[in-house]
Amino acid sequence: MLVLRTILLVLGLGWAAIASATHNRAGEIILCRIGNSNTYRITVITHTKLSAPADRPDLAINYGDSPIWDTIPRTLITDTPDQDLRRSEYVTEHTYVGPGVYVLSIDDQNRNGGVINIPNSIAQSFSVSTRFVISPVTGGNCSVRFLNSPIQDACLGQTWIHNPAAYDPDGDSLSYEPAVCLGLGGQPIQGYTFPGPNYSIDPLTGTITWNAPSLTGEYNIAFIVREWRRRADGTWVEVGYVTRDMQITVVPCNNQPPVISEVADTCVVAGTFLSFSVQASDPNLSQIVTLTALGQPFVLPSSPASFVSPNPANQVNGVFNWSTNCSHVRLQPYQVTFKAVDNGEPVNLQSYRTMNITVVAPAPENPMASPSGGSIQLNWDESICTNASGYSIYRRSGPYGYVPDHCETGVPAYTGYTFLASLDGVNSTSYLDSDGLVIGNQYCYMVVADLLGGAESYASEEFCAILDRQVPVITKVSVGVTDVSAGIDTVMWSNAYDLDTMARPGPYLFKLYRGEGFLTANELIWTSGTHPFLAHPDTLLVVNDLDTRSGANVYRVELLGADGADLIGSSSVASSVFISAVPGDESMTVQWALNTPWNNSSYEVYRWNGSDWVAIGTSTEGNYVDPGLINGEEYCYHVISTGAYSDPTILAPLLNWSQEVCGTPVDRTPPCSPTVDLVNDCETPLNTLTWNNPNNDCADDTYLYNIYFADSLDGDLILIATIIGAEDTIFTHTSGSSVAGCYAVTAVDTLGNESAFSNEVCGDNCPEYRLPNIFTPNGDQANDLFGPFPYRGVRTIDLQVFNRWGQVVFETQDPDIDWKGTYKETSEVLPDGVYYYTCTVIVARLNGEEPLQLNGYVHLMGSSGQGGFE
Repeated sequence: MLVLRTILLVLGLGWAAIASATHNRAGEIILCRIGNSNTYRITVITHTKLSAPADRPDLAINYGDSPIWDTIPRTLITDTPDQDLRRSEYVTEHTYVGPGVYVLSIDDQNRNGGVINIPNSIAQSFSVSTRFVISPVTGGNCSVRFLNSPIQDACLGQTWIHNPAAYDPDGDSLSYEPAVCLGLGGQPIQGYTFPGPNYSIDPLTGTITWNAPSLTGEYNIAFIVREWRRRADGTWVEVGYVTRDMQITVVPCNNQPPVISEVADTCVVAGTFLSFSVQASDPNLSQIVTLTALGQPFVLPSSPASFVSPNPANQVNGVFNWSTNCSHVRLQPYQVTFKAVDNGEPVNLQSYRTMNITVVAPAPENPMASPSGGSIQLNWDESICTNASGYSIYRRSGPYGYVPDHCETGVPAYTGYTFLASLDGVNSTSYLDSDGLVIGNQYCYMVVADLLGGAESYASEEFCAILDRQVPVITKVSVGVTDVSAGIDTVMWSNAYDLDTMARPGPYLFKLYRGEGFLTANELIWTSGTHPFLAHPDTLLVVNDLDTRSGANVYRVELLGADGADLIGSSSVASSVFISAVPGDESMTVQWALNTPWNNSSYEVYRWNGSDWVAIGTSTEGNYVDPGLINGEEYCYHVISTGAYSDPTILAPLLNWSQEVCGTPVDRTPPCSPTVDLVNDCETPLNTLTWNNPNNDCADDTYLYNIYFADSLDGDLILIATIIGAEDTIFTHTSGSSVAGCYAVTAVDTLGNESAFSNEVCGDNCPEYRLPNIFTPNGDQANDLFGPFPYRGVRTIDLQVFNRWGQVVFETQDPDIDWKGTYKETSEVLPDGVYYYTCTVIVARLNGEEPLQLNGYVHLMGSSGQGGFE
C-alpha cells in the first residue's frame, strides 16, 4: 500500500513513539535487478535492540522515483539474545519507468539511546540510503552485499579493526569512504562526530581501524561503498553506492587482538585448483584463535571456494581451496577477508587480513600463421572458456619473445605489438590479415580471448609468418650527391626468389619508377633488359640528374615476366632519408623523415669539420640536437640510417645516406617566463608588481620586460609598458584611480625573442565615492567647487543637479565634477539654496563594471537669489 508521507507525518509518528522506539542500531539497503527488466528486488536489513519494546513488522521506504513512500513487510527475523540483537529483513519489488539515477532511503524513529558520538541519540531518526543507476551504457545492477555483521565489540584502549567483507555480485570495482550518520529526512545528524582522531577506512580494502577507543559505551559509524564499472571505452563510471550504518560497543578489558600473517595477492588460471594456507596467532598465550574466511568466492553459485578452519588454538593454520572455472573469470579481483577472533573476555577481539584473487582465462592454444599470397592466414583453437565473447588480435614486425608475468593479461604496449582486429564469438578462430603487409618482413601475432566486463585472457604464444617473396624488395635508396639538378641516388633491390616460375615463366625484366616526396612513385625512369632466369642480375641503378636538395625521392620496382607481357607485381615504395637543420641558440637540431618498407633502428649523424665527415651522435628517434655551437657559423650535416627487414633471409643491415644540409645557429630561444607577484593596495590605490630575473635561472641575455594589462577578468591583455634592464623587476600601476585588473609579464632577450606570458595576477578595487552636502562658490578659494571627496575605483559618472522646479541646472560625466555653482556650462550664477542631485557612479571591479547609485541634496551658499529647494 502506497501512502503519501510528509516530514511532518514522519515527525508525528516518530515523536509519539519515542518512549518505546529506542531500538535502531544498524542497517543498510541492498537491491538487485530481476532479469533484463527495470524491476528490482529491494531488501532492507535492520539490526535493532531485542530488549526494546518497539518493533517494526513493516517499514517505510522511498524508492527515489517520487515523493510517495511505500511500506514493505518484514520477511525474516533472526534473534541473537546474548547480543540483545534482532536482525530483520524487509523485501519488496519495485519497477522503475526507465533510465535514471535513483536514491532509495528509509527513515525510521528512533535510534537507541546513549550512543556516545550522536547527540541525544534517543531522539534521532535512523536513516540509510542506497543509490543506483539505470542506464543503457552501464546496464543493470546488483548492489554491494556484506558478509560481516555490523554489530561489533571493541576493547577499551586497544586498536579496533573491522572489515565488512563487502562484495559486488556484478564484479564491479569497490571503493570505501567514511560518512556521517544520517537522521531525520536523510540529513546528516547535527553534532555527529567520528569515534576519534585515529579513525580511518582503507579506500581499497574497506578495513576500518580505530586506534584506539578511549571511552566505554556505544558508538555508531557509517561508511559508503561505491561501485565502479568500466565502460567499453576503458573509462570508469560510478553505478551506485550503498551506505551502511553500524554500531560498536566499547567495554573495558585487558586483551590484545590476534595477528594474521600477510597473504599475498595472486592470480589463478580458470580451470585450475588454487590452494594456500593462512596462519594466525594470539599474543596472549593463554587465549585461542578461531580463523575463518569471508568473501564472494565462498558464495558463488558455481564451484564456490572453501576454507578449512582449524580447531581453535593459540596458533592456527587454515587452508583456502578453490577449484576455479571459466564462470569465475572477470576483470576485477575477488577480495577474500580472513578473520581471526580470540576468546578474550568480556570482548572477543578480532583481526582481519584481506587479499585479492584474480581469475584469468587461459591463453588461446595452438595458434598458427601461414602466408597466403599477399596475406597471412591466422588460426587458433577455440577458448576452453565458452563464455568468451570473442578474440583480440595483435601484430608486430618481428618477434619480441614475450612471456607474460604472473597476472599480466592481454598484450602490454611495451612489447611493441599493436591492436589489429577483434572478432565476435567464441567460435571465431580464424582471421586473414591483409592489412598493410610488406613483403620482406616477418609478422608476428598474439591472440587474446575477450570476456564480458572487459576481462582478458593471458596472451597466446607468439606465432609468426613471412610473406613469400613473389615481388622485388627494395633494399637501398641512398643519396650520393646533394644538388638541386645534378643529384644522385643509388637504388638497389632483391629478386622475387619465392616466385613460382612454372606458373609465371620468363624472360623477366624490371621497371623502376620514381616520384617526389615519400608516398607515390609513378614516373617510369628505367627499364632493364630481359633475363631468362628469375635471378636477374640488374638489381642496382644509379639515378642521375636529380634534385636531392629540395626534397626526398621515392622509388618502386615492378617485375614483369613473359618477356614483359605479364606484370607479376610491384615492390613497396621506399624513399631516401631527407633531413633538415633547424637553428637554435648555440645549437642545431637535425630532423629527418623517410618512408621505407624495412624497419630503421638507428640514425648516425655526421658533421663536416672542414676536411672530413665526423660522426657526432646516434639517435633512435627522428631528430638529433647538436649543442655547444657558435651562433653565426655555418654547420653541415648528413645522416646514415641503419635498418633491416624482419625476414632473416634478406641481407642486413641496410645502410642509407641522406642528402647534405647546412644551417647557422641563431638565438631563437626566448628567456623563460618570469614568475610574478602582485601587491594589490586598493586604498592608496596602487598595484605593485614584482618578478624574478630569468638571467638568474634559465637565460643569460634577458634585456627588457613587457608589461601586459587587462582591466577585467574577461578583458584582453594589452601592452601597457616596457621596462629596459634585466635587473629592473618592479612596476607600479593604476588605471586612473582603479587598481582592478590582471597583469602578465614577458621577458625579451637581446635578439627580440619574447617569452611566453608569466602567470597572470589580478587585483581588485575597494571603490569609494562620496559627495559633500554644502559648497560656497564665493571666490575665497575655499569650497568654491562642488566635487567628491578623494575617491578611488571610479570609471565614470552620470550626474544631474535639479533646482526646486525640477529643472536640470548642471550635468557631467567627469568623476571630478568641479561644479562652480553656475547654470550648466555658462557663467550664470545660480541663487543660493538646496539642490537635489542624482548620480550614477560606474565603478571598476575585477569582474567588470558595476553601477553605484547616489541620490542626495547639496546646499549652495555664497550667491544671491532664489532657485534651490527652500
